[in-house]
Amino acid sequence: MNKSLKIIFAGTPNFAVAHLKKIVESKYKVVCAITRPDKISGRGKKLKISPVKEFAIKNNIEINQPKSLNNNKFIKYVKEKNAHMMIVVAYGLIIPETIINLFSMGCINVHASLLPRWRGSSPIQYAIINGDINTGVTVIKMNKKIDHGKIIDSIEYKIKNDETSITLEKKLSKIGSKLIIKVINNLIYKNFSLKKQNHNFATYTKKIKKKDGIIDWKLNAKKIERQIRAFNPWPTSYFFVKKKIIKIWEANYIKSNKKCEIGKILEINKNGMQISTGNGIINVKKIQFSGKKIVSIKDILNSNNSFLIKDLNLVES
Repeated sequence: MNKSLKIIFAGTPNFAVAHLKKIVESKYKVVCAITRPDKISGRGKKLKISPVKEFAIKNNIEINQPKSLNNNKFIKYVKEKNAHMMIVVAYGLIIPETIINLFSMGCINVHASLLPRWRGSSPIQYAIINGDINTGVTVIKMNKKIDHGKIIDSIEYKIKNDETSITLEKKLSKIGSKLIIKVINNLIYKNFSLKKQNHNFATYTKKIKKKDGIIDWKLNAKKIERQIRAFNPWPTSYFFVKKKIIKIWEANYIKSNKKCEIGKILEINKNGMQISTGNGIINVKKIQFSGKKIVSIKDILNSNNSFLIKDLNLVES
């Protein structure tokens, strides 16, 4: 069945690549990879292709990059592929019902959360920033509503205290890529049952924007520390000093009942830069000045550039 089963894969980022790679390694026939159109990126305005497209080129997989899925040309294209199923992993566009209904074995979605918790585009970041103890990967049979379909299978994962979005994504992509192979096999041999989601417990995410990374020092230190981890590597958490951005790449929180001016740098030492918040203290360990490399507070203090942090004033910024 591996060779006769035909799959259309839809995905865009690295998280999707891990799943596509596992499907290809398992000798299933991927008749095409659907991914988002190339986009102009960076100061040089160069055209950037998606990680899925890059993988597809290297592995001689046909590529389609529609701007919209709601057109007759694309529907005809999908029909002509005569695929048994479509597997969707972090694609980035809503799959219309007209496409979902074209596959005899269904349209299957891999989602990086334990549905119905954290439906939407940013489940990994939301799990971290909200202090979830557990997350996981859920595979559903898609319907016309976003992340709403019946559950085929899922795997739970315990979030570590120092987890960032990049580390959690890597772990969930490894879990999810193994799970999708199990699901494909179970679908082939009809060895599965569908479980309806409890929609009363559904929570939702929004698409994260660059401005979401701005730190509000009035929040409690624990929340800010989770934000820093959730927004690593993008959009990163940052603050302004004299209209210049300073990004925070690593920090920990310190419990404190001491009443201090919010946003004030209390101390800078080899352990980091301690900043007062609405409740508790954030100890910043690694920062990045605009256009510079990421550097630890300890290394700055040990260098000739210690003036860069000793003269910072967050309260007036």
